[in-house]
Amino acid sequence: MALEAHLSRYQSQVLSILRIMAGLLFLSSGLQKWFAFPVANPSFANITLLSMLGIGGLIEIIGGALVTIGLFTRAAAFIMSGEMAVAYWYFANRPSRGFMPIVNGGTLEVLYCFVFFYLVFAGAGVWSLDAVWRKKP
Repeated sequence: MALEAHLSRYQSQVLSILRIMAGLLFLSSGLQKWFAFPVANPSFANITLLSMLGIGGLIEIIGGALVTIGLFTRAAAFIMSGEMAVAYWYFANRPSRGFMPIVNGGTLEVLYCFVFFYLVFAGAGVWSLDAVWRKKP
């Protein structure tokens, strides 16, 4: 019981760490699509703005940056969770690949979807611009 009480004191800080890491990883996906950073992926060589990958990349850059700094976290996470749901159903869940994420390669999309869905309800945590704004009179 003492361990659980001790760990519970850091719940908001660990939530912030989860948010920051998920945001940075998501941001890196968008940066790779649009700017070939940190490494180029030939699949994104001819990306266009008005395509699913182009719009997805923008959501990943803008949403990833917002979630990383903890600004408008709930709204950004809602959009990002939806993007990952679409990515799973559209790209990974093909009849020939099966339904299970471990079989069809959609594990990361499902994990992102539910981490961002959790952030919609949990908020940004104590280390965020959202928390700073809440404290202002």
